[in-house]
Amino acid sequence: MSVTVGDLLRLPSLRRAEVLGGRKGLTKIVSSISVLESTDPEILVDGLFPQGEFYGSEIVITGFMNILGDVKCQCANIRRMAEGGEAGLILFYVGVYLPYVDRRLIELADELDFVLICMPKGERNLRYSEVISDVMDCIYRDRAGNDSIVPEILERISVLPPQLRSVNTVLQMVSDRTAVSLVLCDSSMRLLNLVAWPRSLEPVLKDRMGEYKTFPADGEFRRCSFLEEGYVGHFTLQLGHGRKGELFLFFQKPAGTAEGQILSPALTEQITDVVRLGVNIWGEQHSEVAVHELVRAIIQDEPMKMRRLADIFGIDVEAIHEMWIVRGLGRGARGREGEYLKKEMSFLCTFAESCADTVVADSYEGSLLLFLSDPYSQKEAQEQIDGMINQIQAADERVTLTRCNNLGDTGDVRRAYLCHRDYLEDSRRVFPGKSCFQIGELQFVGKCRELIEKGEREIQQALQCLECLKADREEQVLLETLSTYLLDAGASASKIAELLFLHRNTIKYRIHRLTELLGYRPDKMPEEISLYQAVVVKRLLTYP
Repeated sequence: MSVTVGDLLRLPSLRRAEVLGGRKGLTKIVSSISVLESTDPEILVDGLFPQGEFYGSEIVITGFMNILGDVKCQCANIRRMAEGGEAGLILFYVGVYLPYVDRRLIELADELDFVLICMPKGERNLRYSEVISDVMDCIYRDRAGNDSIVPEILERISVLPPQLRSVNTVLQMVSDRTAVSLVLCDSSMRLLNLVAWPRSLEPVLKDRMGEYKTFPADGEFRRCSFLEEGYVGHFTLQLGHGRKGELFLFFQKPAGTAEGQILSPALTEQITDVVRLGVNIWGEQHSEVAVHELVRAIIQDEPMKMRRLADIFGIDVEAIHEMWIVRGLGRGARGREGEYLKKEMSFLCTFAESCADTVVADSYEGSLLLFLSDPYSQKEAQEQIDGMINQIQAADERVTLTRCNNLGDTGDVRRAYLCHRDYLEDSRRVFPGKSCFQIGELQFVGKCRELIEKGEREIQQALQCLECLKADREEQVLLETLSTYLLDAGASASKIAELLFLHRNTIKYRIHRLTELLGYRPDKMPEEISLYQAVVVKRLLTYP
């Protein structure tokens, strides 16, 4: 978790403080605390808080000492701090130096959801240092017990005004959170963004970056020549649409730490992950790759990240309980399925949008993934699935669509996706005539494949129910009929006859013979389950 403004009010130094306005902002995360007093109100407004810049989710302490009688300037400061992403303002010495808090400040705080906190009124013995010490201790203790910076930063940026949601803001948040300087370049090593920690290091990095003739290899750290006790790490970021970025992390080893003790692999991985997210969501071409990050978070079963991204994109992921996986697009065109997906995705989405309120779609690892809320009806869902398959089979007759429904959470989504990835080809062999699958069919095929991999004893046990067919001299013919009956024809004699190019009466005779040998009709439950497993195993053994 991360420290919020509301958490701070439970600290000893702030328990007697009063929230005057902006209560909706009590859930904002606080990254630091600062004191803001100035001899020149113009500098206070325009110099320290320039328009359109992010300052760092701080809680600010002030007594408005230099603008005690200027309510207009007080309001201007509150508005500028709120626009810059500050979390709130703590007013000291109200009733001592500042006579009272003007109503206009409170109304503005409510309008901006900017928390306005007033320390106990009329008390001269209040100290800034007590609140600063209390707040920073709380923040440090929280960070020591919380190594998960990705959801924290996504949460912080999701509540910022739209104009502050940028790659540079993400880098500033990461830098403040980790005490690391970040330099982002494109694949040609052209500098794109630079955020230094401490900020005074920025001109040094800009001047000295050009000195490097050879950088550390991807994923490696080495000593930095121009930083005392400094290291530099280099990481190549895989961005959307095949783009790459080069990220450099500059880090100064604190005094007293062991030689070579730098950033942990876990922290480094999180830094690179959140920077990659920032570039993909708020960099150039963000509209094309932003949803990819949400889909990636869903498939990777990262619920915290998924929810933060969904908040940013305004998508109700709680309503998503279904996933359609389309596979095989464009394979006939020498593997150019990615191009086909990019070209046709929005059109294909219209099928899903015709039967559900929420639809999120993206290409992922060569498949088209569509996430849907519950369809209006099962009939409408199947009609749209059939329409989609008919539309795209012209591009590839081997196209398949797998429907995964009743998904409860991201864990269910990931398991369904992995099942599809691992067992689609086996399922195509078991059901050669099918182009539309239910995830339950792939799961069953997967269990049969796992059974086979356990060895001969398990296989023989699974095939035991077919032993009785050996009493008939047409064992293979009956086995073929049984397999077609259960796996291809939906227990329809007419369909079996059509598939096997036989007269319907011949099929009826074979089913009658199967019933005599088995001692029950092939479609009788629960006996059918063991027969179904046996014929699936048989087909899988044909394609080891």
